[in-house]
Amino acid sequence: MNRWIVKWLLIVSACTLGLISCSGFSTKQPAVSDEVRQEARVQVPCIVALPVMADVHTDDSITYSKAAELEKGAEFMDQQLAEALKGRDNIRFLSQRQLTSLLPESEVARAALLSKIGSALKCNAVLETTISRYTQRVGGEYGADSPASATFSMKLFNTADARVIWSTTFRETQESLMSNIMSAHKYGLKWLSVEELVTMGVEEKVEQCPYF
Repeated sequence: MNRWIVKWLLIVSACTLGLISCSGFSTKQPAVSDEVRQEARVQVPCIVALPVMADVHTDDSITYSKAAELEKGAEFMDQQLAEALKGRDNIRFLSQRQLTSLLPESEVARAALLSKIGSALKCNAVLETTISRYTQRVGGEYGADSPASATFSMKLFNTADARVIWSTTFRETQESLMSNIMSAHKYGLKWLSVEELVTMGVEEKVEQCPYF
């Protein structure tokens, strides 16, 4: 590409970022206020965070490599969730081994399992996180052939009746600056890795949840 065209695109991108920042544009939902968070903590004083689950059982056509990719994503997301919630004394993390020890020998309803987990750890809510897409970008930071893409859901259950008291979904595939000019405000001027995309999503959702 002609170097003058490249220079022109960089100038336009920089100007666009400046205009978006000055206008106060944001793609994120506003953070939860301290007052709302305090009220939520009274209602839900303790949360058990289950290990992140890879959604490999709902699609019969999933390949071995895709399943392995999701398992890798679940492991990475476990680390990022622990980091994002570090220092919050109302969150208790359950390891995969601990979860296995609580599973009954026979298959039971979700409500019974949640109740057992809550009773064992003396908590009245359980956080279930499932990752269903974890696709790495193809290419480099400044010239990707295919963007990173990630999807995960988070549900907070009341252990008394298995009622969902909060839920959210992160579904993101990075768009190029030419496809969506607003993407520059969200991602900057480089192509993110899937790890960076998931980290961004986890931090965003933790910030938006009043119970954390």
